[in-house]
Amino acid sequence: MDRNLAAELVDRLIEAGCDIRALGTVGYSLVDPLDDKEVSDRVHIILEDFGPRDHLFGDIIAYLNTIGRVLPLETSDADPLPQPTASGIRGRAFPQLASNC
Repeated sequence: MDRNLAAELVDRLIEAGCDIRALGTVGYSLVDPLDDKEVSDRVHIILEDFGPRDHLFGDIIAYLNTIGRVLPLETSDADPLPQPTASGIRGRAFPQLASNC
């Protein structure tokens, strides 16, 4: 069975106390609490250990939508991601968008 790297990363971040949310189907945001250095340190270690994640951009957004961690955006020009399939979540990357994550 293939590993879902996007799900693994998101689940680890949530367990560490990071508030990660999809921004509709066009992006995602992660926030670690400024007033909790322990959580912030854990989140940064997870991100450093995981390494580059640009290639998982669409998969992270799709997984966050699947688990209900999404802030819906009202926009008429958004390009929606494909729906999850039985074989796993297959999202598309959006290279024209820069992630601040």
